[in-house]
Amino acid sequence: MNTLNIIGAGRLGKTLGRLWQQAGVFQVQSILNRSVDNAKAAADFIGAGRAVPALNSMEPADFWLIACGDSEIAATADRLADHLGEHEGIVAFHCSGALSSQVLEGLRPASIASAHPVHSFADPLRSLDSLAGSSVALEGDSSATTALEEAFTTIGCETLTIEAQHKPLYHAGSVIACNYLTVLIDLSLRSFAAAGIDRDSALKLLEPIVLQTAQNNMALGPETSLTGPIARGDLETVANQLKNLTSVSPELAHHYRQLGLACVELARRGQLSDESAAKLIELLSEPLR
Repeated sequence: MNTLNIIGAGRLGKTLGRLWQQAGVFQVQSILNRSVDNAKAAADFIGAGRAVPALNSMEPADFWLIACGDSEIAATADRLADHLGEHEGIVAFHCSGALSSQVLEGLRPASIASAHPVHSFADPLRSLDSLAGSSVALEGDSSATTALEEAFTTIGCETLTIEAQHKPLYHAGSVIACNYLTVLIDLSLRSFAAAGIDRDSALKLLEPIVLQTAQNNMALGPETSLTGPIARGDLETVANQLKNLTSVSPELAHHYRQLGLACVELARRGQLSDESAAKLIELLSEPLR
Protein backbone atom coordinates (compact mmCIF):
# COMPACT_ATOMS: atom_id res chain seq x y z
CA MET A 1 0.00 0.00 0.00
CA ASN A 2 1.29 3.48 -0.86
CA THR A 3 2.03 5.80 2.03
CA LEU A 4 0.58 9.29 2.48
CA ASN A 5 1.74 12.29 4.50
CA ILE A 6 -0.63 15.19 5.11
CA ILE A 7 0.37 18.80 5.64
CA GLY A 8 -2.73 20.64 6.82
CA ALA A 9 -5.21 18.00 7.96
CA GLY A 10 -8.19 20.30 8.37
CA ARG A 11 -11.72 19.42 7.31
CA LEU A 12 -10.71 18.34 3.79
CA GLY A 13 -7.41 16.71 4.74
CA LYS A 14 -8.74 14.56 7.54
CA THR A 15 -11.84 13.55 5.56
CA LEU A 16 -9.76 12.34 2.62
CA GLY A 17 -7.23 10.76 4.97
CA ARG A 18 -9.87 8.71 6.76
CA LEU A 19 -11.66 7.62 3.58
CA TRP A 20 -8.40 6.59 1.90
CA GLN A 21 -7.15 4.85 5.02
CA GLN A 22 -10.38 2.89 5.43
CA ALA A 23 -10.50 1.96 1.74
CA GLY A 24 -6.92 0.72 1.77
CA VAL A 25 -5.81 3.30 -0.79
CA PHE A 26 -3.11 4.86 1.39
CA GLN A 27 -1.44 4.19 4.70
CA VAL A 28 -1.53 7.56 6.45
CA GLN A 29 1.78 8.32 8.17
CA SER A 30 2.91 11.79 9.31
CA ILE A 31 0.36 14.54 9.94
CA LEU A 32 1.40 18.19 10.35
CA ASN A 33 -1.01 20.91 11.45
CA ARG A 34 -0.54 24.36 12.97
CA SER A 35 -0.41 22.74 16.40
CA VAL A 36 0.49 19.24 17.56
CA ASP A 37 -2.87 19.02 19.37
CA ASN A 38 -4.73 19.66 16.11
CA ALA A 39 -2.56 17.08 14.35
CA LYS A 40 -3.32 14.55 17.09
CA ALA A 41 -7.04 15.27 16.74
CA ALA A 42 -6.75 14.70 12.97
CA ALA A 43 -4.91 11.41 13.54
CA ASP A 44 -7.66 10.32 15.93
CA PHE A 45 -10.32 11.20 13.34
CA ILE A 46 -8.48 9.37 10.57
CA GLY A 47 -7.73 6.39 12.77
CA ALA A 48 -4.11 6.35 11.62
CA GLY A 49 -1.05 8.54 11.32
CA ARG A 50 1.37 10.21 13.70
CA ALA A 51 1.20 13.87 14.71
CA VAL A 52 4.51 15.65 14.18
CA PRO A 53 5.63 19.06 15.47
CA ALA A 54 7.43 20.27 12.35
CA LEU A 55 7.93 19.53 8.68
CA ASN A 56 11.44 18.19 9.25
CA SER A 57 9.93 15.54 11.54
CA MET A 58 7.87 13.99 8.73
CA GLU A 59 9.00 10.59 7.53
CA PRO A 60 9.39 9.62 3.84
CA ALA A 61 6.16 8.85 1.93
CA ASP A 62 5.01 7.98 -1.58
CA PHE A 63 2.32 10.69 -1.69
CA TRP A 64 2.27 14.13 -0.07
CA LEU A 65 -0.99 16.07 0.32
CA ILE A 66 -0.47 19.79 0.91
CA ALA A 67 -3.87 20.87 2.21
CA CYS A 68 -3.03 24.17 3.89
CA GLY A 69 -4.54 27.50 2.83
CA ASP A 70 -4.04 28.63 -0.77
CA SER A 71 -1.73 31.48 0.23
CA GLU A 72 0.57 29.05 2.06
CA ILE A 73 0.88 26.28 -0.55
CA ALA A 74 3.84 27.65 -2.53
CA ALA A 75 5.93 28.42 0.55
CA THR A 76 5.07 25.07 2.09
CA ALA A 77 6.13 23.31 -1.12
CA ASP A 78 9.47 25.14 -1.06
CA ARG A 79 10.10 24.13 2.56
CA LEU A 80 9.09 20.56 1.74
CA ALA A 81 11.54 20.47 -1.17
CA ASP A 82 14.35 21.48 1.18
CA HIS A 83 13.31 18.77 3.63
CA LEU A 84 13.02 16.00 1.04
CA GLY A 85 16.30 16.59 -0.75
CA GLU A 86 16.37 13.92 -3.48
CA HIS A 87 12.69 13.21 -4.00
CA GLU A 88 12.27 11.64 -7.43
CA GLY A 89 9.47 9.07 -7.60
CA ILE A 90 7.02 10.70 -5.19
CA VAL A 91 3.70 12.42 -5.94
CA ALA A 92 2.92 15.80 -4.38
CA PHE A 93 -0.52 17.36 -4.79
CA HIS A 94 -2.79 20.02 -3.37
CA CYS A 95 -6.59 20.35 -3.34
CA SER A 96 -7.02 24.05 -4.11
CA GLY A 97 -9.71 24.86 -6.64
CA ALA A 98 -8.15 28.18 -7.59
CA LEU A 99 -4.48 27.21 -8.00
CA SER A 100 -2.89 24.92 -10.58
CA SER A 101 -0.23 22.33 -9.93
CA GLN A 102 2.38 24.85 -11.11
CA VAL A 103 2.49 26.27 -7.59
CA LEU A 104 4.32 23.04 -6.67
CA GLU A 105 7.08 23.46 -9.29
CA GLY A 106 9.70 23.71 -6.57
CA LEU A 107 9.10 20.05 -5.72
CA ARG A 108 10.33 18.68 -9.04
CA PRO A 109 11.52 16.08 -10.00
CA ALA A 110 8.52 14.80 -8.01
CA SER A 111 5.30 14.37 -9.99
CA ILE A 112 2.93 17.22 -9.16
CA ALA A 113 -0.83 17.68 -9.48
CA SER A 114 -3.87 19.53 -8.21
CA ALA A 115 -7.00 17.58 -7.25
CA HIS A 116 -10.03 19.69 -6.33
CA PRO A 117 -13.13 17.89 -4.97
CA VAL A 118 -16.28 19.82 -5.87
CA HIS A 119 -17.70 19.33 -2.41
CA SER A 120 -18.41 21.39 0.69
CA PHE A 121 -16.35 20.05 3.58
CA ALA A 122 -18.27 22.05 6.19
CA ASP A 123 -18.67 18.98 8.44
CA PRO A 124 -16.14 16.14 8.04
CA LEU A 125 -18.48 13.57 9.59
CA ARG A 126 -21.15 14.41 7.02
CA SER A 127 -18.56 14.40 4.23
CA LEU A 128 -17.56 10.83 5.05
CA ASP A 129 -21.00 9.75 3.81
CA SER A 130 -21.67 12.41 1.19
CA LEU A 131 -18.36 12.78 -0.68
CA ALA A 132 -19.03 9.71 -2.86
CA GLY A 133 -20.58 10.85 -6.12
CA SER A 134 -18.80 14.22 -6.04
CA SER A 135 -16.56 15.21 -8.93
CA VAL A 136 -12.84 15.89 -8.58
CA ALA A 137 -11.04 18.14 -11.08
CA LEU A 138 -7.54 16.81 -11.78
CA GLU A 139 -4.70 18.74 -13.39
CA GLY A 140 -0.95 18.21 -13.55
CA ASP A 141 1.56 15.54 -14.55
CA SER A 142 -0.08 12.52 -16.17
CA SER A 143 1.60 10.07 -13.81
CA ALA A 144 0.26 11.97 -10.80
CA THR A 145 -3.26 12.51 -12.16
CA THR A 146 -3.55 8.85 -13.16
CA ALA A 147 -2.64 7.74 -9.64
CA LEU A 148 -5.01 10.27 -8.07
CA GLU A 149 -7.83 9.29 -10.41
CA GLU A 150 -7.60 5.76 -9.03
CA ALA A 151 -7.39 7.04 -5.45
CA PHE A 152 -10.53 9.15 -5.79
CA THR A 153 -12.59 6.68 -7.80
CA THR A 154 -11.88 4.03 -5.16
CA ILE A 155 -13.76 6.17 -2.60
CA GLY A 156 -16.67 6.74 -4.99
CA CYS A 157 -15.78 10.05 -6.65
CA GLU A 158 -16.03 10.96 -10.32
CA THR A 159 -13.03 12.66 -11.94
CA LEU A 160 -12.47 15.08 -14.80
CA THR A 161 -9.35 16.73 -16.17
CA ILE A 162 -8.83 20.45 -16.65
CA GLU A 163 -6.10 22.61 -18.16
CA ALA A 164 -3.97 24.64 -15.76
CA GLN A 165 -4.88 27.99 -17.33
CA HIS A 166 -8.59 27.31 -16.81
CA LYS A 167 -8.42 26.71 -13.06
CA PRO A 168 -9.52 30.27 -12.09
CA LEU A 169 -12.63 30.14 -14.30
CA TYR A 170 -13.40 26.60 -13.22
CA HIS A 171 -13.13 27.58 -9.56
CA ALA A 172 -15.27 30.68 -10.09
CA GLY A 173 -18.02 28.41 -11.41
CA SER A 174 -17.80 26.29 -8.27
CA VAL A 175 -17.82 29.37 -6.02
CA ILE A 176 -20.88 30.86 -7.69
CA ALA A 177 -22.89 27.63 -7.40
CA CYS A 178 -21.79 26.69 -3.88
CA ASN A 179 -20.68 29.74 -1.90
CA TYR A 180 -23.11 32.15 -3.50
CA LEU A 181 -25.98 29.74 -2.94
CA THR A 182 -25.16 29.93 0.77
CA VAL A 183 -25.25 33.73 0.57
CA LEU A 184 -28.60 33.59 -1.25
CA ILE A 185 -30.08 31.49 1.54
CA ASP A 186 -28.78 33.99 4.10
CA LEU A 187 -30.37 36.87 2.15
CA SER A 188 -33.61 34.89 2.01
CA LEU A 189 -33.52 34.30 5.78
CA ARG A 190 -32.99 38.03 6.36
CA SER A 191 -36.03 38.80 4.24
CA PHE A 192 -38.13 36.24 6.11
CA ALA A 193 -36.92 37.71 9.42
CA ALA A 194 -38.15 41.15 8.29
CA ALA A 195 -41.51 39.50 7.64
CA GLY A 196 -41.62 38.21 11.23
CA ILE A 197 -40.74 34.58 10.47
CA ASP A 198 -38.23 33.04 12.88
CA ARG A 199 -35.07 31.38 11.58
CA ASP A 200 -36.06 27.76 12.32
CA SER A 201 -39.44 28.17 10.62
CA ALA A 202 -37.80 29.88 7.65
CA LEU A 203 -35.25 27.09 7.23
CA LYS A 204 -38.01 24.49 7.42
CA LEU A 205 -39.96 26.46 4.83
CA LEU A 206 -36.95 26.81 2.53
CA GLU A 207 -35.57 23.28 2.62
CA PRO A 208 -38.06 21.54 0.28
CA ILE A 209 -38.22 24.33 -2.28
CA VAL A 210 -34.44 24.86 -2.36
CA LEU A 211 -33.78 21.14 -2.77
CA GLN A 212 -36.50 20.84 -5.43
CA THR A 213 -35.13 23.85 -7.29
CA ALA A 214 -31.66 22.31 -7.28
CA GLN A 215 -33.03 19.01 -8.56
CA ASN A 216 -34.99 20.79 -11.30
CA ASN A 217 -31.89 22.66 -12.46
CA MET A 218 -29.80 19.49 -12.59
CA ALA A 219 -32.49 17.62 -14.52
CA LEU A 220 -33.93 20.35 -16.75
CA GLY A 221 -31.35 23.15 -16.91
CA PRO A 222 -31.72 26.75 -15.68
CA GLU A 223 -33.78 28.05 -18.61
CA THR A 224 -36.57 25.53 -18.03
CA SER A 225 -36.34 25.58 -14.24
CA LEU A 226 -36.71 29.33 -13.76
CA THR A 227 -40.09 30.30 -12.29
CA GLY A 228 -41.44 33.32 -10.41
CA PRO A 229 -42.44 36.90 -11.19
CA ILE A 230 -39.50 37.81 -13.43
CA ALA A 231 -39.90 34.68 -15.53
CA ARG A 232 -43.58 35.64 -15.95
CA GLY A 233 -42.83 39.30 -16.64
CA ASP A 234 -44.90 40.31 -13.58
CA LEU A 235 -43.73 43.90 -13.13
CA GLU A 236 -46.32 44.73 -10.45
CA THR A 237 -45.12 41.97 -8.12
CA VAL A 238 -41.45 42.81 -8.67
CA ALA A 239 -42.11 46.53 -8.03
CA ASN A 240 -44.03 45.76 -4.83
CA GLN A 241 -41.32 43.46 -3.50
CA LEU A 242 -38.62 46.00 -4.33
CA LYS A 243 -40.57 48.77 -2.58
CA ASN A 244 -40.99 46.74 0.60
CA LEU A 245 -37.40 45.52 0.64
CA THR A 246 -36.15 49.08 0.23
CA SER A 247 -38.19 50.23 3.22
CA VAL A 248 -36.74 47.47 5.39
CA SER A 249 -33.16 47.19 4.11
CA PRO A 250 -31.63 49.11 1.20
CA GLU A 251 -28.89 46.47 1.18
CA LEU A 252 -31.40 43.66 0.58
CA ALA A 253 -33.05 45.76 -2.11
CA HIS A 254 -29.66 46.26 -3.80
CA HIS A 255 -29.00 42.52 -3.91
CA TYR A 256 -32.54 41.90 -5.15
CA ARG A 257 -31.94 44.35 -8.01
CA GLN A 258 -28.61 42.83 -9.04
CA LEU A 259 -29.85 39.26 -8.93
CA GLY A 260 -33.05 40.32 -10.65
CA LEU A 261 -31.12 41.74 -13.59
CA ALA A 262 -29.28 38.43 -13.98
CA CYS A 263 -32.64 36.69 -13.73
CA VAL A 264 -34.00 38.81 -16.57
CA GLU A 265 -31.15 37.73 -18.83
CA LEU A 266 -31.88 34.09 -18.04
CA ALA A 267 -35.63 34.58 -18.55
CA ARG A 268 -34.97 36.08 -22.00
CA ARG A 269 -33.50 32.73 -23.01
CA GLY A 270 -36.85 31.24 -22.09
CA GLN A 271 -40.29 32.79 -22.68
CA LEU A 272 -39.83 36.38 -21.52
CA SER A 273 -40.53 38.89 -24.28
CA ASP A 274 -38.09 41.65 -25.18
CA GLU A 275 -40.70 44.24 -24.19
CA SER A 276 -41.19 42.77 -20.71
CA ALA A 277 -37.44 42.35 -20.32
CA ALA A 278 -36.84 46.03 -21.10
CA LYS A 279 -39.43 47.13 -18.53
CA LEU A 280 -37.96 44.85 -15.88
CA ILE A 281 -34.44 46.08 -16.55
CA GLU A 282 -35.61 49.68 -16.15
CA LEU A 283 -37.39 48.80 -12.91
CA LEU A 284 -34.47 46.85 -11.44
CA SER A 285 -31.69 49.23 -12.40
CA GLU A 286 -30.21 51.18 -9.50
CA PRO A 287 -31.87 54.62 -9.14
CA LEU A 288 -29.74 57.65 -9.99
CA ARG A 289 -28.31 59.50 -7.00
